[in-house]
Amino acid sequence: MADIDVVDRARADVGYFARVLTGEALWPHQLKLATSVARIVCACIGRQAGKSRTLAVLALWHAFRTPGFRVLVLSAGDDAAKDLLAEISRLASSPLLAGSVVDETASTITLSNGSTIRCVPQSEKQVRGKTIDLLILDEACYQDEEIWRAARFTILARPGSRVFMASTPRGKRDRFFAKHYHLAKPGQGPVVQAGDITVESFHWPSTVSPMVDEGLIEFWRTTDDPRVFQREVLAEWTDEAGQYFTADEIDACVAPFEMIHPDKARGQLAVAGVDWGGRRDSNALAVIGVLGPNDPQGQFRDDPLFVVPWVSERLGSMNEWARDIARWSDPSVGGYQMRGIASEMNGVGTGPTELLQESLRLRDVRSWARPVWTTTARKQNAFGVLKLLLDQHRIVLPAEPVLRRQLEALEFETMESGTTKISVPDSKGHDDVAMALCQALSCIRHVRGGRPEADMVGFGELLSTPAGVAVYERPRLAQHYRALGGPVGSEDHERGW
Repeated sequence: MADIDVVDRARADVGYFARVLTGEALWPHQLKLATSVARIVCACIGRQAGKSRTLAVLALWHAFRTPGFRVLVLSAGDDAAKDLLAEISRLASSPLLAGSVVDETASTITLSNGSTIRCVPQSEKQVRGKTIDLLILDEACYQDEEIWRAARFTILARPGSRVFMASTPRGKRDRFFAKHYHLAKPGQGPVVQAGDITVESFHWPSTVSPMVDEGLIEFWRTTDDPRVFQREVLAEWTDEAGQYFTADEIDACVAPFEMIHPDKARGQLAVAGVDWGGRRDSNALAVIGVLGPNDPQGQFRDDPLFVVPWVSERLGSMNEWARDIARWSDPSVGGYQMRGIASEMNGVGTGPTELLQESLRLRDVRSWARPVWTTTARKQNAFGVLKLLLDQHRIVLPAEPVLRRQLEALEFETMESGTTKISVPDSKGHDDVAMALCQALSCIRHVRGGRPEADMVGFGELLSTPAGVAVYERPRLAQHYRALGGPVGSEDHERGW
């Protein structure tokens, strides 16, 4: 542990703490935010501008300087929460902080002074009934309004409690992050609001980072979709013109439930879609199931209520990905019982699809992978189905920013033939997870007659989407064989779907 003088100065000075105790000095724009005295601090941030390290330093410094201090970091998704916790752990492992951490779990770091830092994905359960000194919302634009309504009460009874919100801009300007951000003009310092609450806003385009490549920024300025550049690099809000799915219609069907990892599915019935990435893109998997009977409002007695219990993507070996999917489709080792798997054949997909089929055959499981060819018509049909389900509020999406970001990036164009071309422009990034979901959507059926009972209705607390659809914190899938099957349009790539 550092000597007394160093510790005292580090407790008083976040810049000194970062530079000396963690060994990583804050950049000037990070230091300005970290030294803000406002009660509520909002930062609208472009990509690679230093958001994660700033939030990690803030969480660790506040916990270090005050015994018994409670920090809660809410992230938009599970992976983001784990990544931020890992960054805090890395900073805390520096030589001069050795001994400060006395306990570390999957979501919590406890310091020797009794302070705690919890990093968790957004969930009302994680905030309800808690009392917090510092609340940090990471990627706040991707968090539900209900989460903010619940989270804000965690700081109500703690003198001097504070809130830090940070995010890339997204969606309309009537959401909670945008409202708070626009209460103060960036650069003008803290602004006093009702109740003498001070708010300070910061604007960090990607160019504030001393690490960014200015040449690449200028190149992207001329080649990117202007809206993407404005949002992701300049950190400015854009309109939604040309988007196939709007942020509002997606958010209405999102709930912060715990996704069902394929290693822990225990034979629950589902279908899946696979997108093969090759060298440039990621390999992706999306799973769809039918929710068990947890619909207290009785809205879906005649129609199945679908859920996306798992999405994932990974760069690397397609062979390894194929074998993993085969294992995840084997109920005997805890996987899903896949009623159908739609595997993309375009581009590099032929070989991995054949390997997936062979791996499933060797495991002797009742899961079939069918080859599908992605055509304009197929995407139009699949995403048209998703748009209808979103409109009817008959699908529940996980609170995973990658899926939501890719769905929002889809743009449409009406061709002379009358068909609708739906795609993610190269300038907007990847669409791997969205395309895996597209394939999985070809495996669901529109049937009537209700959902059969599941063995269990679910576990944990009953959550809700903004549209009012109920889903358990740890959902259970129904054995609804009529609603799930093999992919439509799998045999003839000329016909498509």
